[in-house]
Amino acid sequence: MLKVLITGGFGNVGRSTVEACLAAGDALTILEADSPAARHLGRALGRRWARSGIPPRIVFGDVRDPAIAREAVAGQDAVIHLAALIPPAADRRPELAKSINIGGTANLLASCAALPAPPRFVFASSVAAYGDRLADYWIKSTDPLRPSPGDEYGRTKVEAEALVRGSGLPFVILRLSAIMSRKKLDPDPILFSMPLATKLEICHTEDTGRAFARAARRDEALGRVLDIGGGAGCRCDYRGFLDRMFSLLGIGGIGGRAGVPESAFASSGFHCGWYADSDEADGVLGFRRKNLEDYYAEVARETRWLRPLASLVAPIVRSRLVAASPFFTR
Repeated sequence: MLKVLITGGFGNVGRSTVEACLAAGDALTILEADSPAARHLGRALGRRWARSGIPPRIVFGDVRDPAIAREAVAGQDAVIHLAALIPPAADRRPELAKSINIGGTANLLASCAALPAPPRFVFASSVAAYGDRLADYWIKSTDPLRPSPGDEYGRTKVEAEALVRGSGLPFVILRLSAIMSRKKLDPDPILFSMPLATKLEICHTEDTGRAFARAARRDEALGRVLDIGGGAGCRCDYRGFLDRMFSLLGIGGIGGRAGVPESAFASSGFHCGWYADSDEADGVLGFRRKNLEDYYAEVARETRWLRPLASLVAPIVRSRLVAASPFFTR
C-alpha cells in the first residue's frame, strides 16, 4: 500500500486519479483549494469514495502555503501534482497562473526535498508545452518546448517542468493531451481557439487517472517524460471531433446553413497534435482501456434524454456559442 498525496483531486483528471489509486489500495491525502463550493463537493465525493475502501483524507488549503505543503507531503511515498490554473483563466490572469502553476510547484518540491525520505514526485504537464503544431503534428517527448505566443498556461508548465527536473527528487513527468470525460460536456468559448484542422489525440479521463496511479509506483517510469495519449484509436482531427460531439449534443455540426460557421475558429496559435511516442508511454504504464468510439458511446448514453430537447433550442445554443467566439466575423 502506497501513501499518496494528490493535489487538485476534485478536478476532471483528479477524480479519475483518486479512483485509480483507491482501486490500487493506496492510502490517499487530497490537497484542494479551499472554498465553500469545494467543501460541499468534498463532502459528496468523500461519501462516494468511502464506499471504495479507506476514504481519502482531504486537506483544504493553498498549494502555495509552505505550512499547508509541509503538512500535506509529510509521510507520503508519492506526490501526484495536478493542481493548476488552466485556460482560459490562466490566460486572463497570467500573474495568478505563474503564482499557482510555478510558485505552487516550487513550494511542494521544497517541502518534499526537506523530508528525510523524499517522496516520488509525479507532475502533470501538457501538450501545450510544445506550442502550435498545426503544420508539424507528429509530436515526441524529445521535441523542443515552444509554447505558443500568449499561452501563459503552456509557459508555466515548461517552467514548472524545469523545476521538477532540477529538484533532485525522484520524478515522473506526464504530458497530457486532450483529456475527455462524459461528465464534462458544457461547450466552452475556448473551443474556438483550436483550428479545425488540428490533429487531436484524446485520452479518456479514466485512462489518464490510471496513468498517474501507475506512474506513482512503477520504477521503470522514474526520470521519464511521457506523452499520455490514447494512441491510434483515439486520433482524429478537430473538425471531425466537433462534428460528432455537436451531433451527439443535438446542436448540428460545422459549416452549412444549420451548423457552427468555420469562421468562428482560430486559424493558428493553439496546440495539440498526434503523439508519435504515446505507445511507449502505454508500454511503461499500461494505462489504456478506452478508445475514441468508446468515448462517443458514453456521451451518447449521457445525453440520450437531452437530444430531443436540444434540437428545439439548437439555433439559440449555436448563436450564443458563436457570439462568444473572439474570431468570428460576419
